[in-house]
Amino acid sequence: MQSPPLAEQRRIVAKVEQLMALVDALETQLAASRATAANLLSALVAELTRPN
Repeated sequence: MQSPPLAEQRRIVAKVEQLMALVDALETQLAASRATAANLLSALVAELTRPN
């Protein structure tokens, strides 16, 4: 099996790098969303268990 032409290989590598950068950004956003959810849950529990 022959390798794709060099220009095609470079295009593939560029696309993979672009997609990996997107994955990294999505992982960062997911971690931030999880932290926000945990903070909201803690605040909700504190509010619901606070004496009147």
